[in-house]
Amino acid sequence: MLNKRTNILFDENLWKILTTVASRRKTSVGRLIREAVAKIYTSDEELEERKKAFEEILRIRKVSKRRIDYKALINYGRKD
Repeated sequence: MLNKRTNILFDENLWKILTTVASRRKTSVGRLIREAVAKIYTSDEELEERKKAFEEILRIRKVSKRRIDYKALINYGRKD
């Protein structure tokens, strides 16, 4: 549910681009902007979470030297 509002000022050229793209996609300018913001900012967070998970997997593998410590890996996955 959308419950927060903001006002954004665009120059005429950018506004024309946004309205053209929104029209072509049969959506609103607001939805277009929300999708763009979500794509840019949530992908950074997801990438950071993936990096942390990958580093943790490497750390767990180094502890056992030969095999993955699956118990430690499962417990790490259960933290969240």
